Amino acid sequence: MRRSLAVVAGAAVLVCAGCSAEPEKGSAPSAGGTTKTSAPLASTAPKPTPTAVALSVPMYQRALTNVEKTLKPSVARVMNAQTIAAFDASRAVLAKAVVIERGELAKITPPTGLVAAHPAVLDAFDAYAGDVSTELSRAGGTKTGCGFPKALDVRLYEAKSGLRFAYAELAQSVQKSIGRGVKFGAVSVPPKLAQPAVIAGRGENGDVFQRSGPRGSGSLEIKNAGDDVVIVIAGSNPRQPQASIYVRADKTATLNGIRSQDYWVYFKSGTSWDAKNHRFTENCSYQKFDDIFDGSYNWTISLAKTPLGNASSSETESF
Repeated sequence: MRRSLAVVAGAAVLVCAGCSAEPEKGSAPSAGGTTKTSAPLASTAPKPTPTAVALSVPMYQRALTNVEKTLKPSVARVMNAQTIAAFDASRAVLAKAVVIERGELAKITPPTGLVAAHPAVLDAFDAYAGDVSTELSRAGGTKTGCGFPKALDVRLYEAKSGLRFAYAELAQSVQKSIGRGVKFGAVSVPPKLAQPAVIAGRGENGDVFQRSGPRGSGSLEIKNAGDDVVIVIAGSNPRQPQASIYVRADKTATLNGIRSQDYWVYFKSGTSWDAKNHRFTENCSYQKFDDIFDGSYNWTISLAKTPLGNASSSETESF
């Protein structure tokens, strides 16, 4: 009995080992075999695309505020730069940050009421780079309008003011697009800078800031009906004056102590008085009276163009 069972089992194994991959039609699987079943194919139907959820107005406000908070440190570094190189480096960092934050804003879905406004917000960010370039080109240059080297504090002031203006334009454009319900700009727009003294610089009326040699008893009264001027009396070279006096527009001043010898009267006008270097830095004009003055007399001159005048003047080189 045991032998028969063993032979049958062995036969089953042999048959199974030699059978083809496909059973004959109509034959049932053997008792000791296994049945293979194929798994169902995965569905190839496209999955539905998730619908973007519009932000609420408070969430949109939070997104804009986060942009401001992110940009504020970069803005501060620009405004605190102490050298031109530091300014250039920090403004480049700010420019990249503006581009990145614009990209983040582009990913959000605005509230229903701001769907039309949101593209204008993105456009404001896109316009920033061009606005900066325009403002810096206006402020650029290492020379004043009169051709003198521009002071570092003036260069930094002009550069920072130009960049601040461009950033304020960005904030104002965003605010204009979104209306009153949402705010942008109060957190990151820096305050206006204080002007360097030279930009609005003026001397004091009647200030005699240069003198050389002995004094005399002569005097020169100046009635100024034009712009601020500096009157210089000198022998032949206005760069080596006997005396120089500042006279403000629409003011009168008198220069006393003139020596009793002949002298020429030179005068220069302009704006942005550089007291340290005794010169105007913008809108400069240089002239001298054509007639020589006798130091034995007291004279009065009137700086006003009039057809009734009896003293002509000519332009001169800068002094």
